[in-house]
Amino acid sequence: MAADKQHPPEENQQKEEQEDEEEIVEEAKKVLCSYLGVSFCVFLALAPRNWRELQRQVRELSGRLWHAEEQVKQMRSRRKEDSKANARVVEIFASHRNAWQAEEKRLLHQIDATNQEVAHLNARIAEFEKAEADSRARIDHLKRELAEKDEMIGFISRSGGSEFEDHSGGCRTEWYAGGAKEECGLESERELEDVNVLYEQYQHHLEHPNGFDSEFASASKLWSERGSLWQDVQYESLESVYNMKHFVARESPWKVDGESTGVSSKLKLLEQELLNLEKLGKSDLSKVPSLMRKQAKRYQALAGKIDDLCRRMQASDPCEPTLTTEFRTQRQTEFLLEAFRLQQRASETGQKLMALQSEIGKGYNGDELGSQAKLTTRRSLDSIRNNFKEIQRNLEIWLARIIGDLEGILARDGASRAREYFISRYPFVQ
Repeated sequence: MAADKQHPPEENQQKEEQEDEEEIVEEAKKVLCSYLGVSFCVFLALAPRNWRELQRQVRELSGRLWHAEEQVKQMRSRRKEDSKANARVVEIFASHRNAWQAEEKRLLHQIDATNQEVAHLNARIAEFEKAEADSRARIDHLKRELAEKDEMIGFISRSGGSEFEDHSGGCRTEWYAGGAKEECGLESERELEDVNVLYEQYQHHLEHPNGFDSEFASASKLWSERGSLWQDVQYESLESVYNMKHFVARESPWKVDGESTGVSSKLKLLEQELLNLEKLGKSDLSKVPSLMRKQAKRYQALAGKIDDLCRRMQASDPCEPTLTTEFRTQRQTEFLLEAFRLQQRASETGQKLMALQSEIGKGYNGDELGSQAKLTTRRSLDSIRNNFKEIQRNLEIWLARIIGDLEGILARDGASRAREYFISRYPFVQ
């Protein structure tokens, strides 16, 4: 009973503590509610009045943020694609660089091979120059021998049959331009026939100095084989003489300059007459002197080009025996091409001269030439026109002689149809 009496006060105390705690909690709740209410009131009091506008701005900013995120995603995808493209470009450039390096190595090897070939060609050129010097010395020696043999043949042809009797053993022959009249024994008849053939071919060469024919070559071989005719003369085969006779030096049209043709003097006279005409040209013919001066300049330029062609042709003589036939033909064909071009230009200049003459006729045919000044002007114009005609004629003759001589050289070397030859060899020439 005593224990039961002691427990109730402890329970009461616990109950009191619980009640106190509950009261504290309730007070805290009340304080919290009061705080929240006061805070809400303060918030409402301090809240801005345009909160709807702020909400709209927040929505706009949210939309912009979304668009920015989308753009960032697109940029990242593009960067990935660009990186892949850059990688492909780098691979392509790497392959190109490897190809360039291989090409560079190939070109370097080719340059080395070319340098070796150039050195080899330089050595061959030196050998050829040495051989050329030897050939020139040999040619000089052959020329001297040829001159001696020509003198000997001329002396024999002039001496008649008396000297031939001493060598043939009693034969007597009377020489004349058409052939040989023979009176000798049967033992020397064949020898006289051989000598007669040789003499006829020699006379034919004197009449046609451009060269010997094949019959004279065979006769010269026969002459060299039959040594019984000239036992006291050391004689060689005339094949070398035949080759040398193709290149006998002679006067050619390209060895004639403008002074020799009279073109330079005519041009100087024309210049003086043009000056006189310009002094008198204060009438209606003011355009005529300028046209004439242009025509005179055309003739001066054309004459200069022809003179330059002649100098170059004279510097490289086509009759040079040291040149090969193919190279000589090619060089003469090039000269012939240029001569044809100059001939065409001369023809065009002649046409312009005809147009100028018609212009001059229109200029003064309608005027009344009563005064002394107009008569003097007309005489000067007539003189200038005659000079133009003479210059045109001299230039055409000069070019025609050059072309004819070049075609003759080409025909002699086996290219008789020179025009077809250079057109087929030089198809780019119109």
